[in-house]
Amino acid sequence: MGFRRKISDLKVSVLPDFFFDRIISVPSFKHLFRQVELKAASGGGNLRGFSQIELRGGNATNLAYALASLSVKTRLYCVGDEHTQTALANPPRNCRVKVIHGKPGYTTALEFSLNDKPVNVMISDVGDIGDFNGRRLDRNDIMGLKKSDCVALVNWSSNRKGNALASKIFGLKGRNRRLNFLDPADLAGAEGRIKVLSKEIIGRGLVDVVSLNENETRIMARALSAGRLPGNYNKQDLLRVSGRLKDVLGVTLDVHTPIGSVSSTDLGQTWVRASGKITGFVTGAGDVWDAGDIVGHLVDLPAQERLLFANASAYLYLKNRKMPALKQMTTFLVGRNRLSLKTGG
Repeated sequence: MGFRRKISDLKVSVLPDFFFDRIISVPSFKHLFRQVELKAASGGGNLRGFSQIELRGGNATNLAYALASLSVKTRLYCVGDEHTQTALANPPRNCRVKVIHGKPGYTTALEFSLNDKPVNVMISDVGDIGDFNGRRLDRNDIMGLKKSDCVALVNWSSNRKGNALASKIFGLKGRNRRLNFLDPADLAGAEGRIKVLSKEIIGRGLVDVVSLNENETRIMARALSAGRLPGNYNKQDLLRVSGRLKDVLGVTLDVHTPIGSVSSTDLGQTWVRASGKITGFVTGAGDVWDAGDIVGHLVDLPAQERLLFANASAYLYLKNRKMPALKQMTTFLVGRNRLSLKTGG
């Protein structure tokens, strides 16, 4: 594996969400709700003994910080308030932040194991990104977007005006632009808007890469009549359904799951198994995977090496509970005999 472009020269813009995240670890969903029922029946009170952490979050914020940790020059445009400004007061050295005034998002994530797989269920208040069409982006913001090698739009599903935002920012042309990247996030509840997204945004050639996890793949494939991904899926199921969905969308489709990742392009399909098994903490892993995938696309890695890089990004994040740096990534991949050339910075 070797990078044909210097990573530290890359410029990526990411929009539009910031969330205050609280992550609660529970033994199981049934255990939690049994405890809630018992406590409620006794008149209410405090449920103790649940491990919790509070994080700066949001798909865009996580992605921007992960990219910056990988040495990419990153611009984060997010909706938030004065508390958001405080939370983002010390971003990574090569990450610039623009907070667009509005209500930030709030999420409580419940993490537990189901059928021996880590699961997170999130309870969210999406704040003002629910109606963010991009009109509040000023002239300097537009110039920054135009100068970017990549514009990444995430959490489209939470934004009722996500198509208007996508049309605005993906339609901006600049000399450096090589990649328009879309990760719509959890599509449950947004099924009725998927056909419009496919026709009016992706179908118009405004998107180069769509990134999904297994559940998002399942929902989008069902909405676009591209096949059925079973709950207890395997590698062949993912290859079959993601291949059909790629044909419907007409763009590169990158799918990341706990068992591995698949990239479906005009050149065919590539599968790479997960870098390692992780139990417990899973929130944010998809955003870090996206960061590795974006870097891989921008430095022209072959599909297999790009997926290796993205998988390793997510694995190290889950293992260490922090965004991996580029040096950590190269050390990890060299140690597994997956990296033989210089990264170019």
